[in-house]
Amino acid sequence: MIKFFRKIRQNLLKEGKTSKYFKYALGEIVLVVIGILIALQINNWNEEKKYQKQLEVKMHSILGDMRADGLQIKSLIKDLEKQHSAADHIIPIMESEQKPIVDSLKFILDFNSFTTTPILSQQNNTWDYLSANGILSELEDQELVNFLMDYYNYFDNLSINFNNSANPVRLELRQLKYELFTNTEHRKFFPTKNPSVPNKAVYESIFNDTRILPLCRYIGSTATYFEGRFKNAEEKANRIIHHLETHY
Repeated sequence: MIKFFRKIRQNLLKEGKTSKYFKYALGEIVLVVIGILIALQINNWNEEKKYQKQLEVKMHSILGDMRADGLQIKSLIKDLEKQHSAADHIIPIMESEQKPIVDSLKFILDFNSFTTTPILSQQNNTWDYLSANGILSELEDQELVNFLMDYYNYFDNLSINFNNSANPVRLELRQLKYELFTNTEHRKFFPTKNPSVPNKAVYESIFNDTRILPLCRYIGSTATYFEGRFKNAEEKANRIIHHLETHY
């Protein structure tokens, strides 16, 4: 193709058609410029397509993290609701003088629920990557960025608070439980799919040990407190999930 155009120019010069030569040369320049512009546009399209693909991968990764967090939070809320309900049931019994237990099995199972220690393992690898590499500043979806910043700041602080203030007491009660009950009695109600009522000594050990009631009160109180806080975290996670599913 280049040889073809060169031959045309040479023929125009030989024939002395200078004006036509310059017009032709100008036209050739225009064609070259148009070709360059087309090539640049194609390159821009390819880069944009590549960026959109990378963005799609990142958004799907965040969505996966959010869904995993959502399932974990939902499970934790379920545990806290159970402890909240258990506290409403057994603490008034423990505080009373007569200790009137209507349902012995329910009492011991509710007491045992206080020793459940939820473990938080936040799925934030994608968020950490985006934050560390400055990619957040490139995202045009500022609403999503604000949602993510709000969620991760809230959940980070909440997780630290929960792990530092709520879980240690539950672990302490779990250790006491193994100190107070024999293995034989403990196996009657946990862990088993068909729990049975332990003997009277188990209940007396709960009522007579002065360490138990304060721990139960604290666990009931923190269950109520963190139940509301994690429901807020769940709402924030669901808001991000909805945004990602709607826009990406």
